[in-house]
Amino acid sequence: MVSGAIDYADQHGLNALSMRKLAASLGFEVMSLYNHVKNKPDLIRLMTDQVATEVPKPPDVPDPLAALRQNAVDLRRALEAHPWAAMSWLTVLPGPARWNLMEWQLRTVSSIEGLTEEQAHHGYHAVNNHVVGYVLQNAIMPYDDDDLDEVAEMIKVDLDEEDHSHVLHHIGQHQRGEHGESFQHVLDLILGGLTRI
Repeated sequence: MVSGAIDYADQHGLNALSMRKLAASLGFEVMSLYNHVKNKPDLIRLMTDQVATEVPKPPDVPDPLAALRQNAVDLRRALEAHPWAAMSWLTVLPGPARWNLMEWQLRTVSSIEGLTEEQAHHGYHAVNNHVVGYVLQNAIMPYDDDDLDEVAEMIKVDLDEEDHSHVLHHIGQHQRGEHGESFQHVLDLILGGLTRI
């Protein structure tokens, strides 16, 4: 049932998912679903936790930064495979798989030599906020790369070159693709910063 709900949400979006529609797509009576879940929020919690199982646990390696980096890349991949998942990651309480993932992440960031407990706390949040925020931003962008030039030109009409020279330069960098995909670059900045605190 949870896998069916994930497939439905992947195809139609989480807002389109209802217990009645899920039951129909699975060939069940809607009331039979309530033998397994209390309600839609309970189902979404199970769905989100199932997505967490798609994040492989990195092997124990002597370099915690490398392990955290790989985990972040894997988490991004899992969240992007399910466009609804980044938002629910922020809005529903974790289940067992997410608690286990969090335990591994916290233990790994805490093992970085030289970090205080407070720095490890913030480091954990910095990495995870980057992953979830990046995926969420890409999921809700109102335009895609094919629209970039058209949107950029519309924006530039309203900006004064003298007052907004840095903004215009930044928009041009996006249009020219000068800096490529930023996820791993920013991730490396965060992880590198943890070693310099």
